[in-house]
Amino acid sequence: MEFGLPHKKFYAKRPGSLVSTITGVLEPLWLLYANTSEAREKNGVWSLRENSPNYSTCPTCNGTGTVISDIDPSRMIATELSLKKGAVLLWAGTNCGPVVKIRELAKMIGIEYEKPLAEQDRQFTDILLYGYDKAPVMYVHKKKEHNNYYRGCVFDLKYLRDAGTTSKGNLWAIKLFSHHDKCPSCSEIVLKLEHLIMGNSLSDVLRMPISESLLFVQKLRNGRDTKVLDNYCELINDIELRLSYLNKIGLKSLSVFDVKVSENPKVGSTNGYDS
Repeated sequence: MEFGLPHKKFYAKRPGSLVSTITGVLEPLWLLYANTSEAREKNGVWSLRENSPNYSTCPTCNGTGTVISDIDPSRMIATELSLKKGAVLLWAGTNCGPVVKIRELAKMIGIEYEKPLAEQDRQFTDILLYGYDKAPVMYVHKKKEHNNYYRGCVFDLKYLRDAGTTSKGNLWAIKLFSHHDKCPSCSEIVLKLEHLIMGNSLSDVLRMPISESLLFVQKLRNGRDTKVLDNYCELINDIELRLSYLNKIGLKSLSVFDVKVSENPKVGSTNGYDS
């Protein structure tokens, strides 16, 4: 069975943006769930089984059980991380204008760049989310000087959304950092009954803390249906590598966001703006 993953293979030494790493977990998970189900063996061990070609998921949510709504600030900053490690998830792993501005803002107001935000004043997190209007920030990006107010990553994302961005990276960031409501077109109970792997629906796995979803993926290797597991070896390896990296850098309690996956998430090139 040939899947041909459309995204680049993950390398922890060159992980790219955190957005790309997180969304890079979503597509292989979706492919795994879209093409497998499970059956109870006589000895009580769960194993993977390929679905029939007629298997289909909810067209509204693509089987995740959720749909996106407005921007969710609680998703946008990982306080377990320092600014250096990418606490502002929207821009983590990039060196765009907002990242340079945040670096200079930190110097201005006293945010320790290498210390986790959770160990610093809570007001810093609020400022990073909603902006700082007491003084403009002076910074240099692409050899050009800028001197303007920091408006916050919530504003940054709303700006990209309301401006009608067509960048796939930006569109995926909007999906990642938005609220996710229950799909009005389907029932989670039905989804769980129809589409489970080791007793968990796709929605279940995406809502797990990363440390738990990593354990879930690792347990897939204990499946007894070797033929089917061989078909999905590349998918499972890619998922595990990304989850292991996210777990290692300190995002153990963050969940993989339950986002509809329906196209190639060409992220890692989220475009910042300098104004």
